[in-house]
Amino acid sequence: MPIELKMKPGTDSMTVLGELAQDKACCTYVFKAAAGQKLYWRETGAVVRLVITYPDGHAEGPGFANPLPLPSSGVYTLAVGPDTMANHAYGRFTLKLRIPPAKR
Repeated sequence: MPIELKMKPGTDSMTVLGELAQDKACCTYVFKAAAGQKLYWRETGAVVRLVITYPDGHAEGPGFANPLPLPSSGVYTLAVGPDTMANHAYGRFTLKLRIPPAKR
């Protein structure tokens, strides 16, 4: 079941803490965004693979641009998994996301 991410009122950023372990599924997040916004992201800790799925079902990843233009309004899904091809693929991670308002 995906975890819904919501920013606190008056902010455009959030911090997600998680932990990747062998033989344990983790972590899928969903968030809402509007067309024209951009997703800025930064990850530290365990080496992860990020895959984003757009509201229309199109997926991008592992890995994607930073910032990532968000082309349509709706619910985006962000899946975080271990990069098993790298050292330190398991353990705690911190994911910082920022989605400022779209410029008009």
